[in-house]
Amino acid sequence: MMDIFIEMISYPFMVRAIIVGCLVSLCASLLGTSLVLKRYSMIGDGLSHVGFAALAIAYAFRMEPLTISIPACILAAFFLLQLKDSAKIKGDSATALLCSGALAIGVMTISLSTGMNTDVCNYMFGSILAMSADDVRLSVILGISVVLLFILFYNRIFAVTFDEPFASATGTRTRLYNMIIAFLTA
Repeated sequence: MMDIFIEMISYPFMVRAIIVGCLVSLCASLLGTSLVLKRYSMIGDGLSHVGFAALAIAYAFRMEPLTISIPACILAAFFLLQLKDSAKIKGDSATALLCSGALAIGVMTISLSTGMNTDVCNYMFGSILAMSADDVRLSVILGISVVLLFILFYNRIFAVTFDEPFASATGTRTRLYNMIIAFLTA
């Protein structure tokens, strides 16, 4: 059994996949409870569709995909937070609407773009085994940032997650910490 593991990690692509997989699982476990309790269990799905729409737009305009998709996902997370606070549509319903709209924008952009001969499935689903060293570096930086910010603001995030009215009554700036949760999720 150990021989198989040692042989497996002798390949650089497997080491990269293990590193990123561990970081993603750590970040997901830290944020998952807060997101489910705040009725945002679908936010990952919604933001992935926003990322797809941003990738489609970036490729249509021949721009760097990550420079478009990361800010787009952050803005979408803040938009969902605003929508939750100010509209009749709450939590996962708002996320589902954003998800459908973003997917439609992505598909329309791809279908209207002429000469775009890229494999869309590759960008929608990806492959953790196909990550480059630069992708791993970016994932490590983002993963460590999420973990550090979560640890730094843990008590306030905990309070806002479990009893937002009480946290607000005790002087906690709930809007700020909700924005931090949205930022970390994006």
